[in-house]
Amino acid sequence: MKETGLAETSAKTTPAPTIYQKIEQDETVPRGYVKVMEVIAYDPVGKKTNDVGKETIIEKGRSPYFCQDSIDIITFKENNPTARTETFSVQMPERTAIKYINDPRNMEAFKERNNG
Repeated sequence: MKETGLAETSAKTTPAPTIYQKIEQDETVPRGYVKVMEVIAYDPVGKKTNDVGKETIIEKGRSPYFCQDSIDIITFKENNPTARTETFSVQMPERTAIKYINDPRNMEAFKERNNG
């Protein structure tokens, strides 16, 4: 009788990609929470004119992105030159922040690109 079991794997594993960094939090952040920056981008999708002839840009918001420092925000703006952005400092449980920051969609938004 042949024994069945789990397949053998190599001794080395490839770590999942990550951009989250463990940084010291100030005393205003509760234990187990971290302060991160939430970035909301709005893409222009058209224009409309009101009754007096004033033109207004119509925007469509995206799902929020999360990062940990202002350099990431600069990179995001360079990668999205036509989008208007708003940034907020928010506190959330560290586990949630890690999940949001290391999400592939989020990491792609903060990857440095050669725009030239």
